[in-house]
Amino acid sequence: MSSRKQIDLTDAAKIDAVIEELRRAPEGLSMSDLAELLELNRAGQKSLKQMLNRLESVRLLRRYGQNYRLSGSEKAMIGVIRQRRRKMISFIPDDVEQRVRGRIRVEPEDLNGAFDGDLVLASVSTRLRERYGRVEMILRRGRLRIIGRLHHGFRESWVESLDEKFPFDIDIEGKSPAEPAAKSAAKLTDGWVVLVEITSYPVARRNPTGRIIERLGASSDAPGMDIQIVIHKHDLPHVFPDEVVEEAEAVSPVVTKDQTAGRLDLRGEPAVTIDGETARDFDDAISLKRLDNDNFLLGVHIADVSFYVREGAPLDSEARLRGTSVYFPERAIPMLPERLSSGICSLNPKVDRLTMSALMEVDRRGRVVNYKLRETVIRSDERMTYTDVNKLLAHADPQLSMRYADLHGLFKTMEELARILIKMRERRGAIDFNLPEAIFEFDDEGRVAGVLRADRNIAHRIIEEFMLLANETVAGHLQRLRVPSLYRIHEEPQPQRVIEFAELSAAYGYGFPVEGVSSKDYQRLSHQLAGKPEERVLAYAMLRSLQRARYSAQNLGHFGLAAPVYTHFTSPIRRYPDLIVHRVLRALLKTSPSLGDSGAAATGLPGSSKPPKSKKQPRGALAPIPLGELELIAEESSERERAADAAENEIDEWRKAVFMAEHLGEEFDGMIVNVKDFGFFVELDDFFIDGLVPVATLTDDFYNFDERRHKLVGRSGRRQFKLGDRVRVRVGRVNVDRHLVDFSVVDSTRKKSRRK
Repeated sequence: MSSRKQIDLTDAAKIDAVIEELRRAPEGLSMSDLAELLELNRAGQKSLKQMLNRLESVRLLRRYGQNYRLSGSEKAMIGVIRQRRRKMISFIPDDVEQRVRGRIRVEPEDLNGAFDGDLVLASVSTRLRERYGRVEMILRRGRLRIIGRLHHGFRESWVESLDEKFPFDIDIEGKSPAEPAAKSAAKLTDGWVVLVEITSYPVARRNPTGRIIERLGASSDAPGMDIQIVIHKHDLPHVFPDEVVEEAEAVSPVVTKDQTAGRLDLRGEPAVTIDGETARDFDDAISLKRLDNDNFLLGVHIADVSFYVREGAPLDSEARLRGTSVYFPERAIPMLPERLSSGICSLNPKVDRLTMSALMEVDRRGRVVNYKLRETVIRSDERMTYTDVNKLLAHADPQLSMRYADLHGLFKTMEELARILIKMRERRGAIDFNLPEAIFEFDDEGRVAGVLRADRNIAHRIIEEFMLLANETVAGHLQRLRVPSLYRIHEEPQPQRVIEFAELSAAYGYGFPVEGVSSKDYQRLSHQLAGKPEERVLAYAMLRSLQRARYSAQNLGHFGLAAPVYTHFTSPIRRYPDLIVHRVLRALLKTSPSLGDSGAAATGLPGSSKPPKSKKQPRGALAPIPLGELELIAEESSERERAADAAENEIDEWRKAVFMAEHLGEEFDGMIVNVKDFGFFVELDDFFIDGLVPVATLTDDFYNFDERRHKLVGRSGRRQFKLGDRVRVRVGRVNVDRHLVDFSVVDSTRKKSRRK
């Protein structure tokens, strides 16, 4: 472990100032120049000399004669380390302009003793168009809290970390003066799950130390304990402050007559919500009818959360802090208090609700030829589920068909339009991997009884297509008006990842370009793979080759959707960026309702108004939120989304490990979905679970890793394991705490690859 010197926060501010001055002077500055610019006294000049020597020693500065310059192509920045998992590490610069340029990755070997939350000085370089940071100096330790399991020895107590980002045993200090004796380690039995605050960090041969600040439970196996642990590991805000609850409780639980004044009244239009069976909040409703010209009038009505959550209020500050709702199999951590998220902001059936609506006239080719964006009031007729709508469209349940006979025509029209939109996106080159998600089955005692694949049906596609269309329509409208807003962007894949994927595709006999790749190339290969044994393997590999979508105040397009402009407008109950887009749109409509019009002829659209004479506006003329603030919100929201995704994924992996622990020694058939030098991963046929076959368990031969062909090859040449191979495996070992499942190959029944 590195023992690089730490410095205090006052030095951090001075370093930042020195770096900023040197950035402004590429020819360099002498120590006396810097002292004059920073207005330092004699003591300050001495401190400056020590600082410059230190920065030169870590190669962030170079000296040319008397002048100091920033070194080479690397840039020195001050910022915070953010670590979600062992290899999921980012450097978040203090400089907002640097933050909005995108993620800065940090490899574990470049942390140099830093941990999550530490303020550091880092050098940042660009490799293959990706930015990487290296910690050069720890300026201030963060407040690091680790979840672990308490153990007692003869004379000491320690905590075994359950957090992979801090893989150390933590020695527990004696009783803290600040906590009652009942909370001390000695009062807890062996195995208690506790939250520890680190008080000294690991160095050389010495373990870190910490103090217990919260007791979570007597066992990590207790119901709900896994979620508690993941919440703390990923620093998810999960308790609403009193002032936030008070503000939510003060909101009227019903829509009043005064609130509907000036809104377009759509309560007479048939509208429905379609969600999953377990959904507790409904932020989008759909209306649809066919026009006389044979076009469709599609209404996407979104809960008007921005009416209730006012900018700068406690509700808004808390929503921004959370960034997104987090969904676990049987529990959600909402972005907004339940009184709003499941109450007045939820489009529950048979009650009035305030909405922001996109009313879009769509032609037979899936093009939006006219639209209106309006503040509205609706009354949803029914709360439908994906399962029931799918059954109705498939005529699979006569009783259900009788119950919803009045709405059957609406659903058939929805299916017709959805299929038109699907074809439109295919022509455009949008990528659709159709990858399944895991669904957990639980027994009567709440234990995991099965892990199944959840495939999308036509009802899912209907809602997906309508939401995509509304998001694109709103994004295009705001861009045409040159109004600063938030966009959902998906940048082109990194060249190295494309090359790696092309090599993998070639190993399966599929061609894929390594230069000038477009979304149509991915789409074309997806169609070629449909129904093939290797479809799952290459679909996951394709997904890994792409960059992650993120939020930005700059429109950079959406590669995966093949969309020139895209935003998130349709889920303000659970995503903060959607709430911001609503605020931007509301500001336009308050200026003039006509600023929500497409400007085309108003054929059949309710709420039509005379379009403005000119749509061209100077950029920022109608901006309700400054561009710099939008950039900061985009970066924060992207980071919170990553944290939520990591937490949700970890719970899934944890539940899968718990389930497999009940099947030790049992055998299953599966497919090899990933190959590494240390072994290969097998996804089971019976359950949506994968596990590792360590190369050490392959005792019949010595195996070499063929990286280009993604396979392990025995030295004798008689045997190999490659992507797509069918194998039978036995569950050998399960580490529930680390969510790891190990398999071993069952030789006697091993099957050959079915790939032709």
